[in-house]
Amino acid sequence: MKKIILLLVLTLTFSLNAQNIRVYNLNISPSDAGSVAELFEEYHSKGKRKSGNVILQRVQFQNNVTHRVLVTGDPNNWGSAIERPESDWRAYLRGTRPFRKPSMGSYTATSAYWKAGNREKYHYGQQWLIKVKDPASYAAAWVKFAKAIGPMIGERMMGLGSLSMGDLEGATHYTVFYGENMNDLEIMLAKIRKSKAYQEFTKNRGENEIIKSFAVRDLLVYD
Repeated sequence: MKKIILLLVLTLTFSLNAQNIRVYNLNISPSDAGSVAELFEEYHSKGKRKSGNVILQRVQFQNNVTHRVLVTGDPNNWGSAIERPESDWRAYLRGTRPFRKPSMGSYTATSAYWKAGNREKYHYGQQWLIKVKDPASYAAAWVKFAKAIGPMIGERMMGLGSLSMGDLEGATHYTVFYGENMNDLEIMLAKIRKSKAYQEFTKNRGENEIIKSFAVRDLLVYD
């Protein structure tokens, strides 16, 4: 009975926060990064999205990935809030194609939990791709942990999601935590790892393996 109740709670948590996430990794030469950002801004700044947002991020510490585009939103309310001709989208793709070199690790996911915050201030994040043996136990422990450290992290953001598609070396989930910059991120993560909440999380999360971690930094964000 206890397990059934737990699964119902987890289902509710997932459904209340569920957003689709599509991540497209890019490999761009430093000399071309400005051109790609200009094309991204030109296309995505015209009109709001029905839900979620679209983000251009700088990526560090991941082989052959320099940038990525995140598209998020409610799968039942997806896309631009205004009518956009297909020719605009095709022109945008044609414009960016000369600057993109082969990259790997793109994926789709479903958000399970997201703590919102001040994205303008806390725009530097660390993401982990994780192989989880027992998703229900991991999610329950992680959500409890995230809520417990809320007062400690203030307006910093953090999230958990399940991976749907992509060649991610067996990873099943992602977690992400944002700070003001790399230094702020490292200092806060060190404090978190010393907390009682983190110790309880490590005891209750079940068997898991970190496949990789890397840094991301927001460059352009459009809702």
